[in-house]
Amino acid sequence: MAETESLFKEDLIFFESATTCDELFEQVGSKLAEKGIVKPSFVEAIKERERNYPTGLDLSVVGENVPSVAIPHTETEHCNENHIVVVKLNNGVAFKNMIAPDKTVDVRFAFFIINSQKTAQTNILSNLMEFFTKGNNMSILNRLETAEEIYQFIQENI
Repeated sequence: MAETESLFKEDLIFFESATTCDELFEQVGSKLAEKGIVKPSFVEAIKERERNYPTGLDLSVVGENVPSVAIPHTETEHCNENHIVVVKLNNGVAFKNMIAPDKTVDVRFAFFIINSQKTAQTNILSNLMEFFTKGNNMSILNRLETAEEIYQFIQENI
């Protein structure tokens, strides 16, 4: 999974207080656009993609008190670089469930896949899914409070 771990950067771990998906996408999208990581079209594109292809993942099946995640992403033409941006949410944000879109999931973490290359996305997704469902990874991640701690944990465990 070395290729996936290199996509994480400590300065791309954010803590947000968004209350909706759209608000989260605007907050994170503006930070990424400022850094030149995504194009100006990114925010609208990711909102549209989330409406059509929800990314909320209910991890309650993994274990009790395991925080659920979302894996928002959009088409490659809206991205300038390749990263996985980790967002720890101060409050749960309702995302539509990836498996059952008529249900919502109370998401505590969003892992934004920023991908400018057409081929890489499936490997990234499967590596993330393995990380989410392995052991206590998400419960431990939920207890960490700084970008440095989260970055170190992900580097050691992905």
